[in-house]
Amino acid sequence: MIFVIKVTTNKEEKALELIAERAKKKSLNVFTISRPHGLRGYILLEAGDRESAEEAVFNLPYVKG
Repeated sequence: MIFVIKVTTNKEEKALELIAERAKKKSLNVFTISRPHGLRGYILLEAGDRESAEEAVFNLPYVKG
């Protein structure tokens, strides 16, 4: 499933790094995290289930929803 994550504008790269670190550290079922060029304020996250996606982004700085 693909989830759209709202992040602080112009902080997409930092938020992407934080999400990737947490997903790797906790061995979550997250496959891809991308920041499409020209799409400001959003990150696309591909995960196996909603719980993995929520746990990867929960309570991180720059992540709004």
